[in-house]
Amino acid sequence: MKTLSSPVVKHLVLVGGGHSHLAVLKQLGMNPLPGLSATLISRDIYTPYSGSLPGHIAGSYDFEQIHIDLRPLAQFAGVRLIQEEITRIDLDGKRVLLRDRPPMEFDLISLNIGSRPDTDQLPGALEHAISIKPIDQFLRRWDEVRRSALERLRQANGKYSLLIVGGGPASVEFAFSAGYRLRKELASESCPSGLAIRLLTADDDILQQHNKKVRRYARAKLQKSGVELLTGHRVSEISAHLVRCVGGGELAADTIVVATGASIPSWPFECGLARSDDGFIEVNAHLQSSSHPFVFAAGDAATIRGEPRPKSGVYAVRQGKPLAENLLRYATGRKLQRYRPQTKALALLSLGDGTAIASRRRLFLKGRWVWQLKHWIDSRFLDKYRDLPEMKPELELSQGLVDEQTEQALRDHAMRCAGCGAKVAGNILSEVLAQLPANTDASVLSTEGAVEDAALIDLNDGRVLVQSVDQLSAFIDDPWLFARIATNHCLSDIYAMGCQPHSALATLGLPFASKRYTRSQLREIMLGCSAVLAAEGCSLIGGHSAEASELSFGLCVNGFADREKLLHKRGMGHGDVLILTKGLGTGTLLAADMRGKAAQSWMEPALKQMLMSNRQGSSLLIEHGATACTDITGFGLAGHLLEMLEPDRVEVELILSDIPALAGALELLGRGITSSLHQDNRRLARDVYNSEAYANDPTFELLFDPQTAGGLLATLPQDSADACLEALHQAGYHQATRIGRVGAVNGDSAGIILC
Repeated sequence: MKTLSSPVVKHLVLVGGGHSHLAVLKQLGMNPLPGLSATLISRDIYTPYSGSLPGHIAGSYDFEQIHIDLRPLAQFAGVRLIQEEITRIDLDGKRVLLRDRPPMEFDLISLNIGSRPDTDQLPGALEHAISIKPIDQFLRRWDEVRRSALERLRQANGKYSLLIVGGGPASVEFAFSAGYRLRKELASESCPSGLAIRLLTADDDILQQHNKKVRRYARAKLQKSGVELLTGHRVSEISAHLVRCVGGGELAADTIVVATGASIPSWPFECGLARSDDGFIEVNAHLQSSSHPFVFAAGDAATIRGEPRPKSGVYAVRQGKPLAENLLRYATGRKLQRYRPQTKALALLSLGDGTAIASRRRLFLKGRWVWQLKHWIDSRFLDKYRDLPEMKPELELSQGLVDEQTEQALRDHAMRCAGCGAKVAGNILSEVLAQLPANTDASVLSTEGAVEDAALIDLNDGRVLVQSVDQLSAFIDDPWLFARIATNHCLSDIYAMGCQPHSALATLGLPFASKRYTRSQLREIMLGCSAVLAAEGCSLIGGHSAEASELSFGLCVNGFADREKLLHKRGMGHGDVLILTKGLGTGTLLAADMRGKAAQSWMEPALKQMLMSNRQGSSLLIEHGATACTDITGFGLAGHLLEMLEPDRVEVELILSDIPALAGALELLGRGITSSLHQDNRRLARDVYNSEAYANDPTFELLFDPQTAGGLLATLPQDSADACLEALHQAGYHQATRIGRVGAVNGDSAGIILC
């Protein structure tokens, strides 16, 4: 009897990509819990490590070095990743309400949303100052400030003033790091420094939670670094470039940075969660909300009842492992473990210049070796969530059934791609279709010797019914996003023929799951599909659903058009220009993504492109006199182009260097990461002339990369190509490119000549 895969029966939602949730993701990847589905919702996919922030400001680390890309980690964990902001949590209905997508149901939820400076007592801070947290927003502002400061300071007698409000570790580290970075860059250009940095605190000293030796050394080091320390200055108001203090004093500055005590937004409490005495989400010793047992919270956003601790990344990191353990225990009905936070943590404070301070209770150490220790600790933490174990494909095959070579080939294919990378190979498809009986119905039209993108049925009134069907296996663990892309993909064949979609029937395969989870997935898929169809002016008129081993979705699409106004694959003329409307590379990117090897900076633009409709592109191609057209999907640019060339034995000159590639695609192809359909597509290399000269060029492999929701490939008369490209660019097809020209028509054979 066939063994069924584990049905999903519970759903865990993680809100925020903070330090504690990193450990939860790693735990889920190392020890999956069958039957539990998990989703991570985060505003940003690159999560910064707060411990390395001073080093970045000082110029010791670049952006990539201080961030963890949540995408590969989520893929490793088998966790759905959603970049989105939540607007509310419905605790009674156990639903997360999202800004731009349908609500999401959950069984248990964990909040690791970080903190921000407490600006409630600083009127005007939000409008006129820069806050250290959230770090991602601060980094964008800091880059602007640094460029502006350097530009001003490079001028003759240039001056720039920086005022930092707060006397804690974040303020002190920023003062050291910012001053070091700016003065170092000015010194390298032999510019005199007109930089003025002031550190302002309401307390009578800085670093109040550290011992006297630490405070004394930090004060002396600030003075030596040219930072003016102003203690006992309580801020009453912040306006544009001005800080007013209690008692009437005023301090002007070009930039004001706020790094005061921590706080969190009010929405968790508006949802009904209990608030701790210090204004954070109150949790018990299990990191479980004191008011709602199915809600967990950790990191800066939470305070353990009776165990308050400073809002520091050190404590958030240490809460990760017990949080992961208790989430899984709660999901499976087991007794939760008690977490006992340490009373004091080792603090390593960066001084910007390659030295640091170590502080814990009475401990005080300083020097370059302390910085090296901090660098080692921070790097080890980051590498823990970057250097992930290799994702191995599962293949159940009894020993002895096949030889070793065949088994290895099957094993390599076991981690097969979805989307268009999961199509049946073109040679197999052609071989089987050739064995089918020929159509004899005169109303079913065909272009002799050519395969069209959609079927054509004569309606005997000058019009034709244009009909296409397509179905994709899920290539991303996000039913709502998958449905939107799949819908866009399924409409593409209709647009490739210059037709507008009229109506569609849906076909859906849903994995076995609890009724509640099945209902939730079905709702997301159909809402995603309906939204796209409505935007395209196409009606959903029915469909069919069934349980399946994996999620899949497709549409049968209908359109009506005047027969004489349709675009076809054949019809190109000598000298016509080839235009491609979208970049290539979705096949290799999706293959890398499922292996946890695709960066978010690559996948984000790829997914955006897959969401982009071909409707306007089709209209613009027709408007500018397109002579032939097809869409680029599973058989890649080479396969679909050859389908256009073969009926009339056309040769085209393809300029390989002009073929647009999505970010990351060429790098991945150069590393040998390809879709499971790639090698079958590559057999068409025999019809590509002069390929030997480009054998080591990754762009050559791009010709065979299967595309999901790819662009249109069309030929246009040379005198209208430039105007068409300009119109495509203005319409948002920014990678639309002229990639070649048509040579001989009705020659000896069809072929692609690389130039």
